[in-house]
Amino acid sequence: MQAIPILLLVGLAYVSPVFGKREISANGTFSNRQYYSSINVSNGGPWGTWTWIDMCPEHFYAMGYSVKTEEYGGASDDTALNGIRLFCIKINSTSNVVYTIESDSGKFGQWSGITWCPTGFLTAFQLKVEVPQGILDDTAANNIKFRCSSGAVIEGTGGRFGDYGGWSNACTRVGICGIETKQDPYHNVFVDDTALNDARFFCCD
Repeated sequence: MQAIPILLLVGLAYVSPVFGKREISANGTFSNRQYYSSINVSNGGPWGTWTWIDMCPEHFYAMGYSVKTEEYGGASDDTALNGIRLFCIKINSTSNVVYTIESDSGKFGQWSGITWCPTGFLTAFQLKVEVPQGILDDTAANNIKFRCSSGAVIEGTGGRFGDYGGWSNACTRVGICGIETKQDPYHNVFVDDTALNDARFFCCD
């Protein structure tokens, strides 16, 4: 499959697989990496608990991401955004290794293609969240967009509900190197599930 250029606000983002790269899941191996700040937004969903931190290895930073989203099912219990996976690239290197990090992800949906910064690394984000719907079906977080250090704003394909809140603070040096998600765990068929409700990211030198 060829990479498809998609114009998003201020730059070119590329949705593609990892061509010519060896993809390795960090899976918590580098969770002790030191970071200088965390960034978050104020409009995250109210359900669930914060899970575990997953970090890129030293000298690696997130340059792309994909989302796990459950397609809209109409009258069924929809959960929309279930997971966020970051793709970490080594700075100033021609290494053919890409590390993936993702914290906890919900059980529903499929992973999207990767949306890459055209240059630079992820530095800030916005979260698209549906506010509580009362007796109706809740979905909480539906999508996420990132700003790159180059100034480009990139957005993958997520859920249809909710609105974007304000931007997080930005990583002031290099970029995002870690992730933690707030997940509403699966209950059962008789309880309204919302899966991913919120996320925060970590900045490293």
